[in-house]
Amino acid sequence: MTEKEQVKQIVDKYNKSIADLSDKATAKEFKTVMKYVANQANLRQRKLVGLDK
Repeated sequence: MTEKEQVKQIVDKYNKSIADLSDKATAKEFKTVMKYVANQANLRQRKLVGLDK
């Protein structure tokens, strides 16, 4: 399972709610989702600035 699929599964488990995720998710699940979100944000910022193509 890819990281994206794993994150989607976790997000669906908590009804796409950040409140439910932060309250009910395990530390590992929360960390996995936040890490994925941060990596995607960094990737998009790098593309906007022109560092990645």
